[in-house]
Amino acid sequence: MENEGAHFRGDRRASVKLPQAGVPGLGVRDSSPLWSDLLMYGWFVGLCVGFPVVCLWMKANWKSNKEVQKSTYLAAFQLVYFIPTFHVVVKAVHVWYFGKTPLSGKETTAFERVFEPVTGSKEIMKIVFASQVWKFCMSMGEFELAWPEFLGSQLLSTVLSYWTLSIPYMQYYAVYYLGVCELTNLPLAAIDLGKYYPSIGDGMTTVVDLGLKAIFSALFLYFRVINWFFMSKQVYEDTTFILESKNLPAGFEHPCPREVVYGVLVMLGMFTLLNLAWLWQIAKEAKANVFGGGGGGGKGTSGKKSSSSSKDSKNNASRRQPTRKATRSSARATKKKTS
Repeated sequence: MENEGAHFRGDRRASVKLPQAGVPGLGVRDSSPLWSDLLMYGWFVGLCVGFPVVCLWMKANWKSNKEVQKSTYLAAFQLVYFIPTFHVVVKAVHVWYFGKTPLSGKETTAFERVFEPVTGSKEIMKIVFASQVWKFCMSMGEFELAWPEFLGSQLLSTVLSYWTLSIPYMQYYAVYYLGVCELTNLPLAAIDLGKYYPSIGDGMTTVVDLGLKAIFSALFLYFRVINWFFMSKQVYEDTTFILESKNLPAGFEHPCPREVVYGVLVMLGMFTLLNLAWLWQIAKEAKANVFGGGGGGGKGTSGKKSSSSSKDSKNNASRRQPTRKATRSSARATKKKTS
């Protein structure tokens, strides 16, 4: 199966610069345009100000909902973070599929995909950088958000978005990995509200709930598994050729260090492992919905126990994370007993 973005003009390995050996370093620039960009600061400040405003609004207008009153932090976080995610998805999908020259069908060389700037990519990456820094900081205040795989994913996204803006490096691929793939998080936001706040989730019919999960699963399978594989294969081929030919553009105004090239490959591998782990949870969720019981009950299992097992499996899988022995409520209960 050929990747949808693999359209090449002439020799796909042709370069537009003389071979360069590259420079050492991690791509950190004191003069990075990111540090003086008003769009990035505007999004970061807006998220910081918007979060307490949403918390106060929910406290004042959802007084009858005990679930929201007890965990306003998590609900406000989900609602506020949905805003930058939606903006990133709209902009990235437009650039990738519907722009004047869509990247998904554009003929490019390996050098262009790795080093050439992409129209629209900078705006997307500025929002990604600001929202990921905010998300990482805010996740520290909520038990359900501070799992290592979530924090690690946020750090990787922050570093990658910084490199695309400051070197710049891989703006072409960043539109897909950090933008288009976020499309999977839109239906997941609604699923999470139903998971963490059952009283809100009760408003969704079974058909709507299953429909959202089916949409999420289909998007995840295509963007983060199938097409992710072919896109990653293309990244590996492009960067391997550039490294072997010593074609790092050290002669550019802002040279690309070899450490950055290797770092991106390692990070891409880590993201791929996370996607596979989450895919396994989605498969368990699908099995629980179709067959019931989540595979944990035998002939001697009662209907009540089987139903409870299925519900637990649904809650764990819908968040795309490995099953946890501890939950927010159990952790707080343990804390009360020991205090």
